[in-house]
Amino acid sequence: MADETPNLLLIDDNPESLESLRQRLAVLMPAEEVEIRTWVPTEEDGPPAEAFEARVDDQTALVITDYDLTTSVKGLFGLSIVGWCQKKAIPVGDFSRGNVANLPKEPNLFELRVPTDDEHGAAFVATTFRGFRSLRSGIEEAPALLTERRSLAAVLSSLLGRSRLESQFAAYMSRLGASNSALLQQLRSFAGEDQPDDADKIRLLTYVLGHVLCNAILKYPGPILSRHSLCAYMATTLGESEAIEPLFADARYTGPFSAGHSYFWRGDVDRILDGFGGDLDQADLESFADLNRRLVEEALGRPLATHDCDRCGGVKGGFWCPFTVRPVCERADCSVPSSSWIPSGAQLCRVERDFYDEWAPLLGL
Repeated sequence: MADETPNLLLIDDNPESLESLRQRLAVLMPAEEVEIRTWVPTEEDGPPAEAFEARVDDQTALVITDYDLTTSVKGLFGLSIVGWCQKKAIPVGDFSRGNVANLPKEPNLFELRVPTDDEHGAAFVATTFRGFRSLRSGIEEAPALLTERRSLAAVLSSLLGRSRLESQFAAYMSRLGASNSALLQQLRSFAGEDQPDDADKIRLLTYVLGHVLCNAILKYPGPILSRHSLCAYMATTLGESEAIEPLFADARYTGPFSAGHSYFWRGDVDRILDGFGGDLDQADLESFADLNRRLVEEALGRPLATHDCDRCGGVKGGFWCPFTVRPVCERADCSVPSSSWIPSGAQLCRVERDFYDEWAPLLGL
């Protein structure tokens, strides 16, 4: 029920670390907002899958687990917890304090990567929990979203108040089925004889849209820019963010998963840039990034710092490489588009050339 208190489950084989995280979360999230459950797995719990099932229910909104739980239960890994959560459409995040190298550098679409230190980890958990709850509340408050045959992208664009961006959001969702076999199974069950109730639909919509927004749209810039990609869009270094961000205060994205981060609507950024135009001479400008950089320099009344690139001297850009975390431009010796590495909707992402040349042959791309 919508008025029941949701819960989140923390799993760790280190009781002291688990309690430290719980205490930090208790400060950030009052009991009225969430019930914080903890579990230190032991052999006495019985079969791990059954022990896990006993600790989650329909109100479990998020699970956070250590990657390696084998010190308390032989053969139990966070990967098992992740799989069980995905089958139940419960958002799940994992971390590893002692075996960081064992974790993939990037989680899959339906998995969250949690910072390992307690302060940042707690903030991440709180922001993630509230992000999913915000989407769920939006769906519950708009029953038409469940009855009208809208696409997932249409639902998300409506929830974010940006209906005109439906097609851009849709591009991020082109490979959802390939990302999670458990999701496909749930969708198949919805098409069977047993009709899902509204609670099932709300849970699945929240699960899918939350992960797409958090792990794709906000991570790989297209309609929404992060602090890193905003600076890249202006062809400058991240060090200029404190000077640049106030110029685009009216473009801030304040939706789900935004707490503690700086995100900006690209369309609003462009609108603000247009207002800086004036009588600017554009004759010597080769790209939109050149123009963006010049416009911001005019607004600040000084040159922008150059970023670290020996190809252009650090004055070109417009795009951002999520792998090297650097501004890149469209020059062939600078970057390449890579549809298999980057979501289709991430129009402002490109792969830095040196990185691509090193890894593409190894990955068969």
